[in-house]
Amino acid sequence: MTITSLRITNFRNVEQAKLDPCSLGLNIICGDNGSGKTSLLESIYYLGLGRSFRASSKGRLIRHDREKFSLFSHIVSDTDRQIPIGVEYDLSGATRLRVAETESASITELASYLPIRLINSQSQHLFESGPLYRRKFLDWGLFYQFEHFLSCWRQFERVLKQRNAVLRDRRSKNELQPWTDELIRYGLELHALRSQYVVDLIPMIAEMTESLLGFSHLQFHYSSGWATDFGSDQDYASVLASAYVDELRAGHTLYGPHRADLEITIDGVPVKHFLSRGQQKLLICAMIIAQGKLLTSHTKKRLIYLVDDLPAELDLLSRRKLISLLSLQETQIFITAIEREAICDLISDNPGVSMKVFHVKHGNVFDDTNLRSVISD
Repeated sequence: MTITSLRITNFRNVEQAKLDPCSLGLNIICGDNGSGKTSLLESIYYLGLGRSFRASSKGRLIRHDREKFSLFSHIVSDTDRQIPIGVEYDLSGATRLRVAETESASITELASYLPIRLINSQSQHLFESGPLYRRKFLDWGLFYQFEHFLSCWRQFERVLKQRNAVLRDRRSKNELQPWTDELIRYGLELHALRSQYVVDLIPMIAEMTESLLGFSHLQFHYSSGWATDFGSDQDYASVLASAYVDELRAGHTLYGPHRADLEITIDGVPVKHFLSRGQQKLLICAMIIAQGKLLTSHTKKRLIYLVDDLPAELDLLSRRKLISLLSLQETQIFITAIEREAICDLISDNPGVSMKVFHVKHGNVFDDTNLRSVISD
């Protein structure tokens, strides 16, 4: 999937703007701090996922003194089908979605059309925060690679909620058992999907890590979420049976895929203790680019990369390596930077790469490639 045009109205500090980005190649978005660079990435992210990566309140995304924002885009599918997509949100809390000129009530439908991955300062949570972020990393890939993943995940979450309610009420083991049986069914299915995805993904991460960091001695271990206290030789049903008293006392389910983790180490040491901030950023990029390659190899879909402030925490050599690797992906990439030279000067090493440069100033967007304004009338 690629975006061929993007129209933004009253989103953050952008009153009106129209972009016609490069479909396969690099789109460089430059401007001072606070000019609106990240808001452009945020609008693309919102268009694809129906949420912001900076604000929990959608109302904060509406330009000051305006009643609503709207985003509209034309995308081209991997079968060359032209698809218009639009999102509108107003202060009353109403959201309107249109896909292919038809009203839609499903954010999931939007996400299926626009596979988007964001790389920004918050990406460090993948290493520095808890297992939830690493499960989300895996589940993003599963959503696009396995059609039945979303149904399985939703069923597991539904059953987990019901089972926890029974445990909180301290009901009998007989009353708990039907929910336990369902939890085992969907839990094992979810575990199998994640395990297979990790097996498929690790070789590609190793390849990308070698390109960006020059080493290949990372260790990945996917833990099921139930082998911690009872030993890896026990199956999920046996673990839950053994844990009944502890779970009743705790009032919630202690073991299962909701406690799973992807452990990433070097010589047994978690990467957050081993790598510098810059190296961690490169490893995150390697892992996300690997997801894009795996997505394309399994589904023929192209991932859209959003990279906010690419130069941050990276030295010149690391920037050059990252730009070169991104340029090889044959997909659509949006990159922000304060100074265009921080990116454009590095692209001379890849003369065959298509590129457009946009300059943002006070929420206004200009096509710097041709030195003309792209503010819509």
